[in-house]
Amino acid sequence: MKVGKAKCDDVNVGAASGTADLARAASSGHRKGWRGCRAAFLMVALSIGVVTASSAQIIPQDYFYVPPNPLPPGKPGDVIRTRTITAPLFPNALIQQIMYLSSTASGKPVAVTGVVATPLLRAAGQPLVVMTPGTRGTGDQCAPSRQFGVTSASPDGLDYESGTTQQLLARGISVVLTDYEGQGTPGLTSYLVGRSEGYNGLDALRAAQRLPGAGVPAGAPVGVVGYSQGGQAAGWVAELQPTYAPELNFRGALVGGVPTDMLVEVNHLNGNPTAGAGFGLAALSGLDHAFPELNLDGRLTDFGRQVMQDVRTSCFDKYLTAYGTTSAADVTQPNALSDSQWQQRFKASLLGTKVPGAPAFIYHGTADQVVPFALGQLLFSSWCSRGADVTFKGLIGLEHGTGNFAGPPDGIDWIAQRLAGVAAAHGCFDVTLP
Repeated sequence: MKVGKAKCDDVNVGAASGTADLARAASSGHRKGWRGCRAAFLMVALSIGVVTASSAQIIPQDYFYVPPNPLPPGKPGDVIRTRTITAPLFPNALIQQIMYLSSTASGKPVAVTGVVATPLLRAAGQPLVVMTPGTRGTGDQCAPSRQFGVTSASPDGLDYESGTTQQLLARGISVVLTDYEGQGTPGLTSYLVGRSEGYNGLDALRAAQRLPGAGVPAGAPVGVVGYSQGGQAAGWVAELQPTYAPELNFRGALVGGVPTDMLVEVNHLNGNPTAGAGFGLAALSGLDHAFPELNLDGRLTDFGRQVMQDVRTSCFDKYLTAYGTTSAADVTQPNALSDSQWQQRFKASLLGTKVPGAPAFIYHGTADQVVPFALGQLLFSSWCSRGADVTFKGLIGLEHGTGNFAGPPDGIDWIAQRLAGVAAAHGCFDVTLP
């Protein structure tokens, strides 16, 4: 794997209380060059609604998130437990947190949590969308279902996809969010492992249909909406649906800011302050959790083990601040990630190798500094070459954070039409405006 160093001006970025020494050490090899970049990568956090002090915390025990041991018998998508909560941003919807059965990347049963929002006024056909969330972090406190409808920044993050959720609910479309494997529940998360995310998203749709009181019948039209990490997950939902969940009446996939090729993406993030290098460290942890034979901990330096422990229990803001310039070479032994096992696992994460189960709409900022624009184009061309019906929209001049907000209006119109039974145009269309 390539190792790169970023170049900006001289600056120091302070770390969260309790981890200042670790953060200073993590950035010591890259301080030269931060003044110009600091504003850029902090802008990513501001644009998605949160810069916090934070975030590796001990959270109060909430036994709702502790799965039964052993897991109950059942099928993927079966509901294990549920409870009703209040969410001030969504006064006209019934909100239920859920725990449901799903599958790991290797096909083993696992309990996953999430949240279902059912509008009081539902559209004809009672459509349902799974929202595959973007990166909130890898600590349990950052789980989307824990932060659902939160209205202000906290050390645990913010529900920065609430605007998209509101648009869907306003159209009478029910929404289920997945926390993904290991997010919220005990243990580590398989962060940016597409197969795991795809299974979790499809089983969230099943769980919402099987949830008493949600009013989403089997056979209702369903779709997926996701951006960034959620865009990757949405793409995997679309590709896995025909074989993993063929019974679903799957109508469309709205995919934004998608890291199509994880080998390219991790190399792009590596030590890159404008992209947020800490996201790359979290991705290494996620892949290792999904495939323990990779033995990441055995390849880390002593310093690397300290960093990775902090990353694994943090929310995404720390990826930008404390570890915004930390490269793989800073935390691993020489050539630790260059062997065939790691390379093969990254290559197996490639999206676009199968035809999606329904038409897709892809959007991506042309100035995206976190996930290169070329990766959105790659998924478009890959799916088109396999005969899929795909619309692609480049968001001119927009970077990763602003793309999250600018893309949904057109995309929400598009997915709502698919759920309403309006057929997508056959073929591939690039609707990027010059």
